[in-house]
Amino acid sequence: MQKDSVFKREYVFLDVDVSTKEECLAFIAKKAVKLGISTSEKGTIDGFMERENEGSTGFDDGFAIPHTRCEDVIRPSVMVVKTKNGIDWPSMDGKPIVVVFALLVPKEVESTVHLKLISSLARKLVSADFQSTMLNSGDPDEIFGIVEKALNN
Repeated sequence: MQKDSVFKREYVFLDVDVSTKEECLAFIAKKAVKLGISTSEKGTIDGFMERENEGSTGFDDGFAIPHTRCEDVIRPSVMVVKTKNGIDWPSMDGKPIVVVFALLVPKEVESTVHLKLISSLARKLVSADFQSTMLNSGDPDEIFGIVEKALNN
């Protein structure tokens, strides 16, 4: 499986008006079904929440990387959601989450796939330039470009 197949331009969503982690995950699950990534909104939400119950996926500086490996997911995918106002999501520094990188991986796919995706994104999150662009850009093509590059490095 090639990494570039997991992320497409139509998987970038900007100015999403949600105020909680649960609303954000429901938005992601709904879009995942619409885009043919998942067969079930409820199953996808349950998969995300099962992982969140083990420990929050909120990082520092306004970023979160929720992820699920569940039976309802059809193909490995990465979605980017940039929230309109930041949302209440437990994070390492207590700041609201602005940018969400959602990783969706089918249950039957080897676990190394989602670990590699998480690792690629987490490595980029230490870059001030990457963070700044993600937080400040309103250009979906620019966001797609830098995330695609992060996933393929």
